[in-house]
Amino acid sequence: MISSPITLHYFVFEGEPSIAFLGENLNLLLKDSGVEYTYVRHKYADWPSIKKELSEKMIYPTMPYIELDGKLYNKTAPTMRYLCKKLGKYLPANDDDQYILEVAADVTRDHYGTRLPLYRCEDKEKWKEHFEKDTTKYLNAYESIYQQNEGPYILGEEITYADFLVYHIIQDDNALKHVQGYPHVAKFIDAFSQRPNLTEYIASLAK
Repeated sequence: MISSPITLHYFVFEGEPSIAFLGENLNLLLKDSGVEYTYVRHKYADWPSIKKELSEKMIYPTMPYIELDGKLYNKTAPTMRYLCKKLGKYLPANDDDQYILEVAADVTRDHYGTRLPLYRCEDKEKWKEHFEKDTTKYLNAYESIYQQNEGPYILGEEITYADFLVYHIIQDDNALKHVQGYPHVAKFIDAFSQRPNLTEYIASLAK
C-alpha cells in the first residue's frame, strides 16, 4: 500500500494547460485510485535545468515522473505498473493476462507515435489524413482487444493499468466522438467515464 504522498511532475503546454499527453495516464490512474497526490506542471523552457538536476538521480531523465518515499520513478508504463503493485490493484492475475496488457500498452505507444507529430497542427487535411490512416487503424485494434472478454475492460470487469493508457490515447487523439462504430470500445469508454473518482474530472475536460 501507499502511505506517503505522491508528487507527479509533467509539462504544462503554453496556451493549452489542459493538454497532458503522457502525464495524463498517471494522472488518471492516481485520481481513480483515490490516493493523495500533487500534480506539478513545469514550463518546457525549464526542462534543461530540471533535466540536469534529475540526471544525478535518474539513469535517463524524462517526464513524466513521480516522487514517492524520497525516490524518483519515470517512464510512463513502468511507473504505472510500479504504482499498481504498491496499490495492490490494476494488475492481472496471471502471466497470460499480463501478456495481453503489455500488448495493449505497446499498441497505445505506437498510436501515440502517430499523434505526436500533429501537436499544434492546424492543417485540417493533415488531421483528416491522420484519422483515415491512423486513428481508424488503432480503433480497430482496440476493438479486437476489447472483444476478447465481456468487458467493459480489457480483462473483463476489473480495470487495469492498460485501460488507462487506451482511454487517454483515444481521448488525446480526439477520437472519443468516433467510438460508436466500435461497440466494445464504446462500452469501455462509457464505463471508464462513469468511474466515481473520474466522472467529475472527465466532465470538466469537455467544457
